Amino acid sequence: MKKLRAASAMAALGMLGWAAYSYMEMNKPLPSDEEIEAYAESLFDQAGLGEYMNTWREEVLRANGYELHLYFFDSDPKDPVLVFVPGTGVYALLYTELMHKLSKEGFNVIGLDPRGHGKSSGKRGSYTLGGLLEDTRAVIDHAFELYGDKVAVAGSSQGGMTAFYAAAAEPRLKAAICHNVITDDEPDNYRMTRWPSIYSKMMPIAPLATLLNIELRLPVSAYLDLKHEETRMIPDVGRFFEEDPMAVSAVSLSAFASLALTPMARPVEEIDVPVMVIHSELDDIFPEDYVRRVYGRLNCEKEFLYLPGKYHLVMTDFVDEILPPISDFLKKQMSE
Repeated sequence: MKKLRAASAMAALGMLGWAAYSYMEMNKPLPSDEEIEAYAESLFDQAGLGEYMNTWREEVLRANGYELHLYFFDSDPKDPVLVFVPGTGVYALLYTELMHKLSKEGFNVIGLDPRGHGKSSGKRGSYTLGGLLEDTRAVIDHAFELYGDKVAVAGSSQGGMTAFYAAAAEPRLKAAICHNVITDDEPDNYRMTRWPSIYSKMMPIAPLATLLNIELRLPVSAYLDLKHEETRMIPDVGRFFEEDPMAVSAVSLSAFASLALTPMARPVEEIDVPVMVIHSELDDIFPEDYVRRVYGRLNCEKEFLYLPGKYHLVMTDFVDEILPPISDFLKKQMSE
């Protein structure tokens, strides 16, 4: 009996600790604009990207109950527009080199910090894939209002997944550039996690997390092996998530579960929007056979950009290699 009481007390303390950790993570205050700019200058200089600092203008879009922070990389107002969605836990400005260079290729680019990310409002890490899609569609609507009907979407990692969902939900789009894809009707979505054998056993109860909107936090490092992520831009990805003032280091259980379970607006086979799928050979998060299987289901106009010898973070580290095929694909689709 004493052992049972002791175990119960330990479990209660553990839950209290988890709740306290979750509360602190979701309510992290954002630094001031001045502090963010100073940090960004330091980060850009460290990465050798100082020349791109402040090559954008900023705007706040109020949509879906949030203040969504947008970054505009302007071309000519008559040029097509590309809405860009960042990856897990990060923010649009980490992809500044890509967005800036795309603007020089003749595209107006709008980078989005989704709810709970970057400079946008919302509790840190409180989102679902459906919510990310809602925010992306709000920015797509905004792009149509500002620039006309030549609008495309792009994204990297979690942002690539969101862009893929946008292609299914937004037939008005001219194209979608998806660095990584996922769909809810594949049986092995748990493979995109750090420990597939463990997470595969959790999948049957995952719907409860989304249904109950559970806000308890899961560290990003608990499902992505950040220490093994190579990158030229950020020497230590794990430390970056801990120290960066705008990075989201922990996400809600409902956010995590939603990535594998959110239904698409239409089946992959019925997507009409032209899609480019990008995959790197050494990507240790998205298995190549999975990505090729989903790509094979597409019946729309499509292109597979394969990057031999490259690792996951291609949209920050290998911009000059991916820029020409992305630009060519977009120009072809935007001209039709």
